[in-house]
Amino acid sequence: MHGGCGLRPKTVPEGRDEALRAAAESGLRGRTAADMVERAARALEDCPLFNAGTGSVLTLEGRCEMDAALMTGDLRAGAVGGITGVRNPIAVARCVMDRTDHHFLAGEGATRFARVAGFPRYDPRTAARRKRWRELVGALGGKGVPEGRYWKRMGGWVGRYLTREERGHRSTIGAVAIDARGGVAVATSTGGIWLKLPGRVGDTPILGGGTYACAHGAVSATGHGEGILRIGLAKLACDFMATLPCQKALERAIAFARREGVEAGLIGIDARGRTGAAKNAQWMPTASAGGRR
Repeated sequence: MHGGCGLRPKTVPEGRDEALRAAAESGLRGRTAADMVERAARALEDCPLFNAGTGSVLTLEGRCEMDAALMTGDLRAGAVGGITGVRNPIAVARCVMDRTDHHFLAGEGATRFARVAGFPRYDPRTAARRKRWRELVGALGGKGVPEGRYWKRMGGWVGRYLTREERGHRSTIGAVAIDARGGVAVATSTGGIWLKLPGRVGDTPILGGGTYACAHGAVSATGHGEGILRIGLAKLACDFMATLPCQKALERAIAFARREGVEAGLIGIDARGRTGAAKNAQWMPTASAGGRR
């Protein structure tokens, strides 16, 4: 599992590392690889210390628009983008995979599907996220700040108003697993980036971008979403596993990301059960259970 990549915070929030390890352990109770990664991802979506599910960061309008995807080595997949009002986006993504003929539902349609499928209404915004959003919007001049002007000067605003940790760490969560029958799976979930424009979808739910699995292995990405999406980083790493062990494949993919100027981190597992992690960011916390590196 990974808990996002970026700058190492001056102080890691209490309980964060323990939550990551506990989530990895919880995944072992799954019967299939898909069960494992869903269970592990749900555990971190329920932990407000990560930017996924409960504790997701807020859009410019103050809402949580969340992205998640789950994919298995036989190319089955389900994803949701910009979903609102649910506790566990990864569970909705699993439902898309298991109960529909689609791979990806987005926005209002994804939220409506969740209701029809029986997922109750839930507000993932924590008191801490609401408070921080009010501070940021106040610093930007209130709700009347024109979105176009704000985003054209994004670099300046980010440097002035977000903390070092908010600027440099993306707490997307991800999990990869292999089951007793050799099946592999990956799950990735995120709330995106602070003050993103409504409707922005990053790499996480895009198959091949931030999430991918095939016969060679499974990979979850974290980092600069637009950059990861542009270079198809998760699929690139999986393709490298056709001829390389997992760790070498991830390192080669990250080397390519570095050359393209994309900050990213990857975790993966190959068809032989070999796991790995690679990054070109300063920090990417990871945890594993039941396997070997």
